[in-house]
Amino acid sequence: MRVAYLECFSGISGDMFLGALLEVGVSEDLLRKAVASLNIGAELRVSRVDRSGISSTKVDVVVDGATGDSAQHHHAHDNGHSHDHHHANDHHHSHAHDHHGHADHRSNAGPDALHAPSHAHGRSLSAIRDIIRKADIPEPARKTAIRAFELLGEAEASIHNVPMESIHFHEVGAVDAIVDIVCAAVGSHALGVHGFICSPLNVGGGTTICAHGEFPVPAPATLALLKGAPVYSSGVKAELVTPTGAALIRVLDCHFSELSRV
Repeated sequence: MRVAYLECFSGISGDMFLGALLEVGVSEDLLRKAVASLNIGAELRVSRVDRSGISSTKVDVVVDGATGDSAQHHHAHDNGHSHDHHHANDHHHSHAHDHHGHADHRSNAGPDALHAPSHAHGRSLSAIRDIIRKADIPEPARKTAIRAFELLGEAEASIHNVPMESIHFHEVGAVDAIVDIVCAAVGSHALGVHGFICSPLNVGGGTTICAHGEFPVPAPATLALLKGAPVYSSGVKAELVTPTGAALIRVLDCHFSELSRV
């Protein structure tokens, strides 16, 4: 049986996962074609970087010349005001093992950008579903991507006590999130593995500053998505698992195990 192992010693986010997929052999051209078929004005920027002396693959989503780390990110709120959510995980490493591959990838904190329903430039979950349904991607990947967004929406709707369909994504963040999740779904399908096994998740620690105060890490949506998963904190005062990363762990139906026991 062929499985993919996710070593999340430094957490997981959408862009970290994409870097890992490319390192284990997923075609960069395949992911670029998936992004183009979304028709949302985005593209991938793939580069080589050095992280702790290891040559690594870094993936950025570029929207109108800006990458995810230059945009503000928001979580859903239930009264029309945004949580300005600043991510501090600028030193992440991600390893994906598919018997032959290894990746170490820096996260730019990714596209975890749910926003209040009153935002004039937000995309609703229904609109995002429609974008994904029109994309030229394999049907299994389409279903995975849509379900990942539904998991994010369910988590935020529960936290804020609002209907799931009232959850909106901030405009720039929505593009980042769509690209990361769709490419993750397409790349995971292309691997042709029988399943995913994940290490216990290092969630980080400390707090994150939002418009309405200081919230502990992991963020509420991340915590909801990771219910039942083995987690720990290494003491790093940063958000290491983002809501998008947590949604991918859930939607891929990961089993959890130490590598030595696989």
